[in-house]
Amino acid sequence: MDLEDRKFLFSFVLVLGTLVAIAVIALFLALGLQRASGDANFSRGRLAQRLTYERVAPIAHVAVAGVTSATATPTKIAPSYVDGGAVPKSIQGFMKGQGCFACHAVDTKVVGPAYAWVAYHYRGDKTAVLHLAHKIIQGGAGVWNPWTGGIAMPAHPELSLAQAEAMARWVLARHPIAPPHP
Repeated sequence: MDLEDRKFLFSFVLVLGTLVAIAVIALFLALGLQRASGDANFSRGRLAQRLTYERVAPIAHVAVAGVTSATATPTKIAPSYVDGGAVPKSIQGFMKGQGCFACHAVDTKVVGPAYAWVAYHYRGDKTAVLHLAHKIIQGGAGVWNPWTGGIAMPAHPELSLAQAEAMARWVLARHPIAPPHP
């Protein structure tokens, strides 16, 4: 191997090593940004989830079309959430006004998962109302990717926590239906 070949080989290895180092640094930066941004699906652990809920807990009771926050005293509409009674028109109308039914339906997939699938997925979860309320406000993706193809739910930051909780209660009150295999 002559001197020119050695120079070329040295340059090639140097460039290749630099590219590998840049790729590794970019990967670590991306992972760090992902962790720092917070995961909308709360996969960081139960402690982080609890601390987040405590940080954004309501400081006052806000009434929205006859429905109050989960921590407020029940209103006339509250029994329908508990016993599966009639759908509160005010909540359903509010959700239509927010455009929820453009992407969701009660028992079939549109763009996002059916509300009955969501009710099935979170049945028995005591933190589901607050978790879904934050998901409504912050948006997110992940849980339903196999069915939605990774299409994320947009954030609705204009909603109050009380409004989002009322919407989440309405969704969770649907008759649960297991989603089909993706």
